[in-house]
Amino acid sequence: MPHNIPPPSPLLLTLTPLTQSTFTPYGSVLSNPNPNLTPSSSSPPPPGSISANQGSALKYPDITPLTDLYASAPSGLPSRATISMFVCAPRPLAPPTSASGGLPTFPVEILERHPFTTQTFVPLGLSASSADIRYLVIVAPSAGGQSAADPAARLPGRNLPDLSKMQAFIARGDQGVTYAPGTWHAPMVVLGEKVGFVVAQFVNAVGEEDCQEVVWNGGRGEAVVRVAVPGVGGSRL
Repeated sequence: MPHNIPPPSPLLLTLTPLTQSTFTPYGSVLSNPNPNLTPSSSSPPPPGSISANQGSALKYPDITPLTDLYASAPSGLPSRATISMFVCAPRPLAPPTSASGGLPTFPVEILERHPFTTQTFVPLGLSASSADIRYLVIVAPSAGGQSAADPAARLPGRNLPDLSKMQAFIARGDQGVTYAPGTWHAPMVVLGEKVGFVVAQFVNAVGEEDCQEVVWNGGRGEAVVRVAVPGVGGSRL
């Protein structure tokens, strides 16, 4: 069950393009490092890659970490690697208001984290040019010096999210994302049309060790944290 925490002051987040440099504090971004390069047996592979499949492919090893910290979990139960499919419907957007600068918004009312594992999302069937189908990556750092509400919260971070420092990124269809262990993030937010994601992580089937959630609006009143969403598809509330 999610932990209720005090709501922050009203906050309107603006979207930033998802890049490795901007996302480094929270995890890593997966994308083709050389999207305009066609593999060829007659050309040497670029730095960081390996020629494969008789020169018809380029392999980029270790593009994202797969981290398993369950040895530090209180239960001591072993973990296992899982690959799942998430089929995500587009989220509704609230209509534009003067307070949102005339832009539709997505209300953020819940964050989650996986304290002992990375979690990787890779979209299927999209491309960089899929302008009307995107997804949002909404994250927050842990607050310093504030203990988590549940005693099961352990390494790598014991703290609740610092909602005042939340950030929102917009991802292209040709990008995947890996959340580092303990990174507070919103559940997947898809805009435009449904999107399937391949999701890789470790689990041990202990609820509070696999996923921890916090909410702050309690289902009452207007959302106090919103993301302004310019120029992308999405249904309206």
